[in-house]
Amino acid sequence: MDAIGGGVRRSWSGGSSVVKKVTMKKGVKEKLSVQESEELRLAGDYQCTGNLELDYTELCFFHGISEIPKIVHRIHQVTPASEKIAPEEAENTVEKATRISRSLLHERFSYFQPRILVDLENEDPKSVRDIYIRGWKIDEKMMDVFSKCLPASQTLHSINLWNVGLTDNTFELLTDTLLHCPNLKTLVLDGNPLPQQTYFKLFSEDSTLAHVTLRNNKIDNEGVWFLAQALLELQLASKHLVSLNLSYNHISDTGASYLAEVLRMNRSLLYLSLSHNEIGDEGALYLAEILGYFALTTQEVVERRYLLLNKESLEHSRLPSPIRIIEGKVEHPQQLPSCIGVEKAEKGPATKSIKSASKKKEKREEQPKKEEKAVSISLVAGSGQGGPIKKEDLKLKKQAGKSEEKARGKERKSATKEKPTVVPEPEPPEPAEVLHPLLEPVEYRDGHVFLLGNRTLINLNLAMNKITERGLKGFLVSLESQGLALKNLRGTHSGTGLLRLSVGRNNFSSRNPTFLKLQEVMAGRDPILKAAAKAAEEEQAQA
Repeated sequence: MDAIGGGVRRSWSGGSSVVKKVTMKKGVKEKLSVQESEELRLAGDYQCTGNLELDYTELCFFHGISEIPKIVHRIHQVTPASEKIAPEEAENTVEKATRISRSLLHERFSYFQPRILVDLENEDPKSVRDIYIRGWKIDEKMMDVFSKCLPASQTLHSINLWNVGLTDNTFELLTDTLLHCPNLKTLVLDGNPLPQQTYFKLFSEDSTLAHVTLRNNKIDNEGVWFLAQALLELQLASKHLVSLNLSYNHISDTGASYLAEVLRMNRSLLYLSLSHNEIGDEGALYLAEILGYFALTTQEVVERRYLLLNKESLEHSRLPSPIRIIEGKVEHPQQLPSCIGVEKAEKGPATKSIKSASKKKEKREEQPKKEEKAVSISLVAGSGQGGPIKKEDLKLKKQAGKSEEKARGKERKSATKEKPTVVPEPEPPEPAEVLHPLLEPVEYRDGHVFLLGNRTLINLNLAMNKITERGLKGFLVSLESQGLALKNLRGTHSGTGLLRLSVGRNNFSSRNPTFLKLQEVMAGRDPILKAAAKAAEEEQAQA
């Protein structure tokens, strides 16, 4: 097959493509225009092979992209300790660096040219794991190319698009493409502000994203409200989202209250970053409240009662129905009186059939008895003709009858053995039921219902905001109550609670007593601080 466009003919066979120049005549222009439209139609029928570099170049050619950014493999340079340069040799290396030719300089500064960086899991070109695109605009044509070649990569795990000039249209194409990437877990969209702030479309029931980063996108309270509504709908249906980074945006106290509403019942998010925003004490208090015990609203109390009623009805339906046995008869207490009338009405013919069946059984039982009597009579008759029957003859006949019965029993057993044994297939395990947070233990105080807050969130970053000592006190009270509650609930699936809290560079001094007290509380939780303290103790012990 040949693809013609712009005076260039491209033919391929076995995945390899060759570019050939074609001289066009005036009379062939109309035919070429028809062929170009056919080739563009065939671009939609192109079957991707899973090799990103091959599929990407072919699709770019089909879409008429003249300047195609190159795909470059990332090189992770790690210098071992044995190859470190000594200070005397450093001068020689500087002299050698000044002698680099212009061609090498051109290759070095190719870093600033548009390109696609990829990481591979192994040497297989189809094992692309990570994709990095930075600093060049992705238009609709290029996004259309990605929408076809990215889903074909079954090992794609991460996509990083930094400052690529996304618009609402290209973002819509991107969200549709992500739904067809089955193993995609990480998405970074830093420096891509959208006019309509439609970032909430990333979170759907079919999404597999676990780590989402939306830094420096000018997201304000309205954009956070859309995100919160999407997460509220998926807080029980989807458990994929683990970390969310909203740093370097324009989120204030109102936006923080929307996210706190999500964290009340969310039990999947482990990391939330809101650093370098405009959150003050009110927003900090909203976020601190959901860490300790908080009072349920009227709507939440009603929903909790409804869930409890449903749970009781399900448990009652799973119990076996009570059955009583009285004098060998099975009695079902749940039978209706109308059933008894029906049984009485049908008693006449039924009883007759039962009696006839019993009579037949009695006749069948009487037949072998009559045969035995006939045999005994014949024996007596024989004794009359040939003399009296001896006891030895009776014993022989009895033994012969027993041997026949044994042979028949063996035949029956062999017949049963010959039947193929059907091994029952193991039933698949039932999926674990997701416990709604409102069904967790509660406390009743002053006419209100209090529920222990979020214990799944382990890392909260609020650095570089507008929090003062008032907000710090709210976090201190909530964390102390959370710690006491976790001690009482030890041994149950209660979660670990907050392990790391970053509140540095806010509107308070580093010597603030509340801040120092909060650091002491978190020092016993933060695993990084624990490791540093252990290392310091070991160094002191060795010294």
